[in-house]
Amino acid sequence: MQSNNQQKKAFILRNQEHICPKCGFQNHNSAVYCEICFYPLSINEPNTNKSLATKPPVVKPPQVNVPKYSANDFKQELQKPSVLSGLAVLGIAIALWANYFISRRPTYITSSQGDSLALYDTMSQVPDVPDGLFSYGGALYFASLVAHGMNDAMLWVHPNFDLRYTKPTNNDRSYSNGIKMLLDGELSFAFNGRPLVNREYSQARLRDMKLQQVPIAIDGIVIFGNNQIPTKGLSLDQVRDIFTGKITNWKQLGDQDLPITPVLLSPEDIELLGLDNTANIPSTTKYVSNYTLALRKVIATPGTISFASSSLVQNQQLLKVFGLAEENSRNYISPMVAGKPNLKVFKSGNYPLTRRLFLVIRQDGTPDQLAGKAYAQMLLSREGQAIVRKAGLVPLYGE
Repeated sequence: MQSNNQQKKAFILRNQEHICPKCGFQNHNSAVYCEICFYPLSINEPNTNKSLATKPPVVKPPQVNVPKYSANDFKQELQKPSVLSGLAVLGIAIALWANYFISRRPTYITSSQGDSLALYDTMSQVPDVPDGLFSYGGALYFASLVAHGMNDAMLWVHPNFDLRYTKPTNNDRSYSNGIKMLLDGELSFAFNGRPLVNREYSQARLRDMKLQQVPIAIDGIVIFGNNQIPTKGLSLDQVRDIFTGKITNWKQLGDQDLPITPVLLSPEDIELLGLDNTANIPSTTKYVSNYTLALRKVIATPGTISFASSSLVQNQQLLKVFGLAEENSRNYISPMVAGKPNLKVFKSGNYPLTRRLFLVIRQDGTPDQLAGKAYAQMLLSREGQAIVRKAGLVPLYGE
């Protein structure tokens, strides 16, 4: 039989086998792992010098299956309806945001002649419109712009920007006289039916100013005559021969025996036909002071012929509007469709006789310069160019 000391030692060893070496908890005699921390309990033989606990096993982390994506898998994921709709909404939002800010930023036209001009959407956006009464004049095609509401639209949004037409006291409606009136201070800005010439730039420098010409539209020149003339079309060389006296009777064009009577506002007008103003103008030519009188003269007088801006001839039922062909050609192109200017052929250049129209602005540091710039920017806005089209001219900007 064991002695008391041996029994006591065996009891202690048995108890030690069930004390957790990690957390010190006294586990049940049959426990293999600690009931608190699940640490493995070692079983030591009596009278050994080994540690009461063995080194814990290495516990590997649980395996997690992470899917691997290829480039094709990513592409397919993007093509899912929910993803595509989300991308579409995001794209629309970005486009609307960009359009909002970009549309409110005007495009600028830079010019070496004077101020830079901005292209706005509406006339109300145009800044620095001066208060006051400002005079305009020059080429009479502006009458169609005014008649179709250009000045009224400006006054509606800028009620203190008052405009008045100033006619020449000498009844000279030529382009040269319109620029002279501008240089002399009679006009704040002027309409012009041709580009400025070197002489006019030089005259401006002598007055310590500059002139800035701003293209505003394209116009078609319409040849028209008395309604009794059977001829339906003319070539450009025939028109030039008529206004220089080489053709004086309609029978020379295969028509009836009837003298031809040209009607002009000024000898300068024949420049629109590509002729020099020193060309021989026939003595039978009749001169009138404005296009209204020219239209009346042609309507009332058999054999008469004249030409003008298409915007001034539209809706004239009592006139003969001639189709026009290139030189030595019979490929006549009508400048009017249902009484309205044929803007399509003017814009494409297929019609043989077109021109650019200009607004001429004083560059002299006065309120007239501000008025000219403001008028130009309102006319060149999308709103203004829509009125240009309505007036029978081809707009240059904003459409």
